[in-house]
Amino acid sequence: MIQRQPGFNTMPEATLNALADHGELGSIMAADGGDCEAVLGQFAQAGVKVEILAAQLQNEGAKSFVKSWNELLAVIASKSEALQQAA
Repeated sequence: MIQRQPGFNTMPEATLNALADHGELGSIMAADGGDCEAVLGQFAQAGVKVEILAAQLQNEGAKSFVKSWNELLAVIASKSEALQQAA
């Protein structure tokens, strides 16, 4: 498990832990997207509704980012208040 203080990263802890548990970073994606169109075409042929999946992933990702961002802002506000009280 990755140890970090809550609110110091906008990546959800579950994502960080999943990457630590079984993730592997590969090479950087080609600037032109590489073979992404062919891969997405294979998904579509397998019955995956790519547009619906993309919208769902974007929606979930945005909600998760906003939640983490708000947690980060709360930590900053709390520490700022603590510093002002100590001054």
